[in-house]
Amino acid sequence: MNSDAPGREWRPRLAAGVRLRVDPADGRERLLFPEAAMELNETAAAIVRLCDGRRSLAEIVRELAGRYGTADAIARETAEFLGAMRERRLVE
Repeated sequence: MNSDAPGREWRPRLAAGVRLRVDPADGRERLLFPEAAMELNETAAAIVRLCDGRRSLAEIVRELAGRYGTADAIARETAEFLGAMRERRLVE
């Protein structure tokens, strides 16, 4: 993450106008935002579901590590994913 990236106490949430939805046709989760959509894999969807503005980045990582193990890898991948989503203004 770069130097202006949020810390472990950041409480990510979906940005205004961004919604997580399940496509009724295929059951896959997608982020919907103005004039676009992003299909999420299982891990990305699990991260986004936890971005409710109440949990800190550290709490999200702990939750995911409890499910998937390997806390160091989970922390790095979650921070990278959310950093990229923040750059795209999909989470704040």
